[in-house]
Amino acid sequence: MKPKRIFIYTIFLIITFQNLAGQKSFSTANIDLKSSELCLTGELFTPDQIIEGTTYFNSEWLPGDIYLSNGEVVRNKLIKYNGLLDELFWQEPKSKNVIKLDKESILQFHFQNLDGDSTVYFRKIKVKKNAVADSSEFFGQVVYEGSLSLFVLHIHKFEKTELFRKDGVLLEKNVYAEEPVYIFRYSNNKTLVTKSLNRKRLYAFSPENKNKIREFLKTNDTGKFKDISYLRSLAQFLSTLVN
Repeated sequence: MKPKRIFIYTIFLIITFQNLAGQKSFSTANIDLKSSELCLTGELFTPDQIIEGTTYFNSEWLPGDIYLSNGEVVRNKLIKYNGLLDELFWQEPKSKNVIKLDKESILQFHFQNLDGDSTVYFRKIKVKKNAVADSSEFFGQVVYEGSLSLFVLHIHKFEKTELFRKDGVLLEKNVYAEEPVYIFRYSNNKTLVTKSLNRKRLYAFSPENKNKIREFLKTNDTGKFKDISYLRSLAQFLSTLVN
C-alpha cells in the first residue's frame, strides 16, 4: 500500500474511532439502562383551581430518584412534591406535561440536590390521622432514622381567600399555611404523632428524663422546629433516651 493511501486510511480509522467513542459516551451519560420512564405510572395533572405555589415543598422542578414498590428505581427525573395534596409530580421531558404519579406505586423519592442538600428523602408511611379515622398513607420527609426515627409531614391548612388579577380578570385563590406534623417511630413500629414540639409535649415524651430534656432545650434554640438540622439533633437526642 502506498504511503499516501496508508496516511488517508489511518486518518479514516482515527475519525471513525472518535465518532464511535463519542456515541458511546453520549449513551451512557443520557440513558439509564436500569430504569425507564415506562416504569412511571400516573395521570395528566389538570387541576380545577389554581394551586398555591407555597404549598409545594420545592418551588422549582428538581432532579430526583423515585423508588417504586416493584423494586425499580427511576433516576434523574424532574419532580415536585406538593404538601397540600400530598402528591408527587413529574415533568415529562418532551411535552413538558405535568404528570401526577400514582402514589400506590411509590415507596420513596429523593431530591438529588435541594439547595445544596443531597440527603432529602421522602418515604411513604402509614399514619393514623386521629383517633377515629382509618390509617392513611402519607409522604413523610425522613429527618432521622435510629432506635427512634423522625418523619415530618408537610401538611397545609386553609387560611383565607385572596383576590388577584390575571390578564385583566379578577380571580380568587385559596391561601394555605403549613402546619407540619411530626411522626416519631420506635423500632417496634409504635408511633407518636404530634403537631407541637413544645416543652410540655417533649416532657411527656419521656417523663422520667424530664431533667435531661430540659437541659437539651436550654442549650438549643427551641424556635427552630422547621430547621431540619435542629430536628435531626432533637431526634438523635431523644433516641438516646429510648436506648
